[in-house]
Amino acid sequence: MTPKLHSSITSLLLLCVLGASVVQAHGQASKWKGMGISTGAPLPPAENFQPRPHGPELAEAGLKPEVIAKLDVEMQRHVAAKNVAGISAIIGKDGVRGYFETFGMADIEKGRAMEKDAIFRLMSMTKPVIALAALTLYDEGKFTLDEPISKHCPEWAEPKVKESGAVVSAKAAITPRMLMSHSSGLGYGGGQAAAAMAYQAMTKPGATLKDFSEAVAKEPLMFQPGTSYNYGMGLDILGRYLEAITGQPLDVILKERLFGPLKMPDTDFHVPAAKVGRLCQIYGQPGPGVLVPGTDLANVTNKPTLCLGGHGLFGSIGDYERLCRMILNRGELDGVRVLKPETVDLIFENHLKHPTMKYGLGGIVNGAGSYGWGGADGTQFVVDRSKRTYTLFMVQTQHYKAPTYPAFLALANEACGLAVPGAMTGTPGGTGTGGGISSPYAGLLKQRDLNGDGKLGSDELPAALFDRLDADKDGFVNEEELKALGKK
Repeated sequence: MTPKLHSSITSLLLLCVLGASVVQAHGQASKWKGMGISTGAPLPPAENFQPRPHGPELAEAGLKPEVIAKLDVEMQRHVAAKNVAGISAIIGKDGVRGYFETFGMADIEKGRAMEKDAIFRLMSMTKPVIALAALTLYDEGKFTLDEPISKHCPEWAEPKVKESGAVVSAKAAITPRMLMSHSSGLGYGGGQAAAAMAYQAMTKPGATLKDFSEAVAKEPLMFQPGTSYNYGMGLDILGRYLEAITGQPLDVILKERLFGPLKMPDTDFHVPAAKVGRLCQIYGQPGPGVLVPGTDLANVTNKPTLCLGGHGLFGSIGDYERLCRMILNRGELDGVRVLKPETVDLIFENHLKHPTMKYGLGGIVNGAGSYGWGGADGTQFVVDRSKRTYTLFMVQTQHYKAPTYPAFLALANEACGLAVPGAMTGTPGGTGTGGGISSPYAGLLKQRDLNGDGKLGSDELPAALFDRLDADKDGFVNEEELKALGKK
């Protein structure tokens, strides 16, 4: 493996495992940010900006105009402070899109403003899409949630588990329910072969989902299937499962079952040449108020042979809004039904056996009607069926978490008349919303601490990351050692 390939794979794995990479430009870590949300740059005075004019849709959705005015100003302040380059945001309530605004630039260097049809890298917001597509097959009786995936994917007939340093046979089979709720024991480690394939998928065609699944299946799981939670490659393997059931490529499955019926023409695993001018530039932030073009390893116009259901989709905010509206309508949109109402109800249920984490099918839930997830490049969505609301927020940030989304979500919820923000806190796949945990390191420790002993063992982190974090080589990683990663 070349040093460049090894470096790229390492960055990819850290990004997936931690939810956001702490590897900064030129290899230097910035003190103003870590694994949590960055403090950002000071915002210019609010009086320097004016609210946007809005039409009757604001009143039709029942949004509070005085709060929306604050939201307009706040988003402009964040763009001016260069916390983000550009923003696209939607708020819907009671079946009405009440707010759709863009701010800033899609590409600073090219002078291209953020437009409403901009295309974004969805990253982990791909995961709910794959889960929903799978459930269309579930509705047809093509599989059950609790059948062994080895029924269609023989490479998973005898999964192994790493326990106390030893590799043992799994006590239970991996099921589709486990893949969709991150309770299968899969993490974002998967061995060198799987990581190399993931990297290859971003650079040139070659490997297939079958190849990828077979490589991952050779590596031991982090815990016994169904017994805990670990954010990982479950939705990637679910994509392979769907291909095995249907005999179709994953991108075709999505087009036939979701994107076509729901009229989502701009969502795919690649960006056609005719649309590449609408793709947002991605930006990193080496210091507060400094934006630099990020590195996109993918040749975005090439159709990949390895369509990864964990992070591979591109799409527009308008396309994803249609998915959210379908969810709120319990499986139907504009007279077209893609899921049974009772199947949509399933995604809002908690499918985990875990003391603190609640996760539905493809997204995080709060047990009170919220379902959502985020992407590592700054995209976020929340659907709250109890309040009949949905919010979408899209930016393109790389290796840092801007404070802009928490500001947006707080005001969006206030505009909808909600007393508190939807309980979508700390999503590993995206930027999270903060709240509830005083330290992002403590939160990560709690999430990964499978046995509740207040520290992480070698079976609770991928080997390469564990070796890097265990500074005193005592066989455990504590919160202080997690913090130290952000200082190196």
